[in-house]
Amino acid sequence: MKNLRYIINNRKTKFYEILKEIALEENRSFKDIIKEYNQLLKESKFSNKNLNKIIKKFGYTKISRKFSLYGYKLNYKFSHYYNLEIFKKIPPQEVAIVTGFGPTNPPTAGTLASIFRAIELQKNTGVYTHITISEFGALNSRQRPLEELIQNSYKFISFIKELGFNQKNGEIRTHNDHDHARIFSLVASVLTTKDLLKNLEVTYNTYKRLNLLGNDFSRMVSRAYVISDILLPIIRDKKRGVIVPLGLEEHHHPYLARIVLERLKLKYKNLIRQDADVGALYNRIIPGLFPYFKMSKSIPQSSINLGDNVEELQKKIINCKKIDEEIILKMMSLVSDWDENKLKKAERAFNNLKKDYRSWVKFKFDYLNFFIKIKNIWENTKYPKNFNLHKEIFKK
Repeated sequence: MKNLRYIINNRKTKFYEILKEIALEENRSFKDIIKEYNQLLKESKFSNKNLNKIIKKFGYTKISRKFSLYGYKLNYKFSHYYNLEIFKKIPPQEVAIVTGFGPTNPPTAGTLASIFRAIELQKNTGVYTHITISEFGALNSRQRPLEELIQNSYKFISFIKELGFNQKNGEIRTHNDHDHARIFSLVASVLTTKDLLKNLEVTYNTYKRLNLLGNDFSRMVSRAYVISDILLPIIRDKKRGVIVPLGLEEHHHPYLARIVLERLKLKYKNLIRQDADVGALYNRIIPGLFPYFKMSKSIPQSSINLGDNVEELQKKIINCKKIDEEIILKMMSLVSDWDENKLKKAERAFNNLKKDYRSWVKFKFDYLNFFIKIKNIWENTKYPKNFNLHKEIFKK
C-alpha cells in the first residue's frame, strides 16, 4: 500500500485506479476517497503493528500443526492460543467453550468463520458450548436501534442452530438473561475503569472515527457484559475452566476475564472455585476488502456478508478487485465446507492465476454458489417481524 503523496503524484499506480473506481461507485470526490484511504492505511498499519506487539507482550503461542484440544487438531484455522496447556489435565466435562456475536447486521465472512469454528469445536471436542447473541451489549457498544438488534438476535439464534449447533451439548442465549445479570453484578464489583481504558480493541480508532461506537460509559458496560459471558460457566456452573475462541483483535476480553476471575477468587472464596482458569484460542483474521483492516458488520463496504444480494456477491467474489483476490482464497479456507484436497487445488489455481485465470474463476464460482447457499439459510431463518418491545424485554 502506498501513501497519499505517492497516489497523487503517480496516477499510473494500481491503487489510483482502485480508488478512482471506489469514488465512482460511492458517488464521492476522488480527493475525499484518497483522504479516507490514507486514514484507513494509517489505522491498518497501526492495527497490524498493535497485533504483533500484543502477541509478543502477552506471550501468545503460535499454533503448531500437531497441537490439539481434546483430540481435535486446531491446525490452520486458528493462529495463536493462550493458557491452553492446563486444559490437557482437565477433563472436557469440567470445561466450557464460550463465544458470542453482536447482532448489528447480517454475518460477514469473518463472523461466519467464527460461527463455523465454534460449531466445529463443539462437535470435535465434546465440550459444552455457550454462544451469546449480545443484543444489549451491541446496544451499548454500537449505535443501533434496539428493535433491530432484537430481531437480528432471533435470526442469529435460528441461523446457528440450522448450521448444526448441538443444543444437547450447549446453549445459545441473549443478554436478556437473569443469570447473566447476576454475574454482571459480581464482575462490576471488582472491575475498574482503568482496566478497561488500558485494554482497548485494536480497531477502536477506526470505529471511533466512523462514529460507530456508543458513549464512553455504555462501551464499558458492553465490555463488562462480555467478561460476564466468559465467567458465567465458572461461577454459575462451577466449571473448572473456560476456553474462549475469538479474533486476536479482541484478545482483551479473555485477558480481562482472567484478571476479574482472580479478584473474584479473593473476594468471594466460598463462591468461586479457586482452581478455575480461562484460556483463549485465536481465530485467523479474514482481512477486510480493500482498504479495510478487517471485515466488520458495522462497516458494510469492508465485508462480504449475508446481507449482500446475489448481484453484490458476484461483484465482490467473481469480479473482485485484484488486490482482494487473496481475501477470497482465505474465505475459501476459513468459511467453507470444502475438504483439504479441494482447498489445495484452489490454492494452486490462485498461485497460477496470472497464467490461467479461468481455473481460478471456476473455484470462485464454486465458492459463490456455496456462499449463496449459506445466504439462503440466513434469509429463511424464522424470526418475529413484529413484536411488542416492552413484552420482549420483560418476558419471563
